[in-house]
Amino acid sequence: MFAIRLHKHFRQFSWVFVLVSLFGLVMVRRVSAHAYLVRSEPAANVVLDSAPTEIRLWFSETITDAFSGVRLLSAGGQGTDLSISIDPTDRTLMVVTLPELADDVYSLRWTAHSEADGHITEGLLVFGIGQGANLGTATAVETETAVPLPEVFLRWLIFGLYAGLVGSFAVTYLVLDPESQETAVAAAQQSARKRMLRLAWWCSLLAFLVGFTWVGWQAIALANNNNLPVLATSWQWLTQTRLGTYWWVSQFLLLIVVQNLSFIQRLPMPISGRSRLFTGILLLALLFVHALTSHAAALASHTALAVLADTFHLLAASFWIGGLLALVVGLLPLVRRHAEFKAMVKAGWGPFGKWALLSVGVLFATGIYSTGREVSSANAMLTTLYGRTLLFKIALVFLVGAIGVINSVLLHHNLAAKVARMLRKPEGWVPFSLQQLPRLFVIELCLGLVVLLLAGVITAAPTARITASSAADATPDLSQTVDDMVIKFNVTPNQAGQNVFSVRAISTRRPPPAEITRVILRLTYLDQDLGMTSVDMTNVEPDLYLLSGSQLNVPGMWQIDAVVRRRGIEDSVARFTWYVPKVEPEQPMIVSDKPWEPLLTFVAALLLIVGLGVICLQHPGTVHNNSHHNRAKDLTS
Repeated sequence: MFAIRLHKHFRQFSWVFVLVSLFGLVMVRRVSAHAYLVRSEPAANVVLDSAPTEIRLWFSETITDAFSGVRLLSAGGQGTDLSISIDPTDRTLMVVTLPELADDVYSLRWTAHSEADGHITEGLLVFGIGQGANLGTATAVETETAVPLPEVFLRWLIFGLYAGLVGSFAVTYLVLDPESQETAVAAAQQSARKRMLRLAWWCSLLAFLVGFTWVGWQAIALANNNNLPVLATSWQWLTQTRLGTYWWVSQFLLLIVVQNLSFIQRLPMPISGRSRLFTGILLLALLFVHALTSHAAALASHTALAVLADTFHLLAASFWIGGLLALVVGLLPLVRRHAEFKAMVKAGWGPFGKWALLSVGVLFATGIYSTGREVSSANAMLTTLYGRTLLFKIALVFLVGAIGVINSVLLHHNLAAKVARMLRKPEGWVPFSLQQLPRLFVIELCLGLVVLLLAGVITAAPTARITASSAADATPDLSQTVDDMVIKFNVTPNQAGQNVFSVRAISTRRPPPAEITRVILRLTYLDQDLGMTSVDMTNVEPDLYLLSGSQLNVPGMWQIDAVVRRRGIEDSVARFTWYVPKVEPEQPMIVSDKPWEPLLTFVAALLLIVGLGVICLQHPGTVHNNSHHNRAKDLTS
């Protein structure tokens, strides 16, 4: 019977899934989640001969200009707010217009507001003007605002209300089947349907109201960060940001859902398939819009697929945890008062278990895929807040699933007999009595709500796409133009001890006026007098010179002169100020830093294909015939 109903509803709703998928592929575009500074012009920790007129900052993701900004600080502590503009052709580029600057050391404090989820990153870019500028121990710093507890709570509340809304509506029309029950059980299920529809209505109304609280939180957070009035900030957020646009869409959808559910509650049961279909489309659209504000929308490649996976992940989680909430709130009080306790429990929770199993399969398939996209490696999973919280969430999901399996054993005689044989228990053995089911249902629901709380932490925290090792490899190139030579300099991995120095020297004149005969590095430690070290570099390919050595043997500020010597021409000398950070204890190689996205994507696809194959291979006629036998056996056991 389950396979017949599943097949029928799949046919009814399959085109809705196709519609949402096609809409996502067309509409989803890459946006940002946490914008990090990739490079700058001029580079960090460089001393310039003359004052620049602007500073260009490139970020890892697109940013909004409404709540991004910079403040220039001089060595004396005087601060000036500067105007910025976002390049319309490249929204990862922030252009800062500078006033006339005297020779000094300056710090540019920047704030970047992400377009996807509104998170803020901050950083400090240090540079000097004039050869007498002493950067001292100053260096570029990049920080990220901590994960705020109010945001975690609001995200958890939204997840919970969405789950209650989707789960209540789905259980009402996909799980409960009063027409197939005995008269007393059917009457109780009709009453449960009405209670679940009221729960869905309340969840949609509260989600609509919480939406305004979310605007208030965003406005307060941004106003505090930018020293702006809260009301003006809220209107700016609503009208000038991508998140504000999606907020309007979500609120509009919720308002329609509230009105539609209010109308449905006044109709006699059962309602028409068209009304159910219309509400289902609204709920799918609501989850899809929510996914557009998630980390998935910030991925650089296959963004539409990631957003769709996140949508169906939300759908599966909402059906599972929200369905538990609906059964506990809508059916459990009736079950406890009903004389036919056993029949009521099996008629309600029995069919839900099979739908929950399907939801768990979708949840794991989409979750594995999203993990591969959001977490770069096994080490990133174990060493970041995002990864550790995700591991805890996965462990909790397994625990909830284990309780669900116990419930299924208590509800299904055949399954209980198989488990008893596996555990070599006597016939008729069950882990708990049937009377313990209500308590197990409540425990399962509470743990499910904790899973949603962890989801709130994960969505509020930065992802684990960039590991510590990959960040260390991304030291920026410094570049200077001296005479007709463009000289680029880099040190990797930029730590006290062994490093690889690279210099690329390219003449802007064609043909070059003379051939390069030598490139020399002169290294001077600025924090104390250690003398000067002069080393020749090796020419490894045209214009590129390398040196491997331990000349940077202590952390701190260094002056590094790259001397390009050409036959018959005066030396071209580019002077760079370079900062070597203190050596931190190396993180042990816990598992592996190897990217695991291809593997997890393959596993997710395989799991999805196997699950669909199992469903399709079930013969409706056979299942239909067996279902009556199993139902009769269950009711008499």
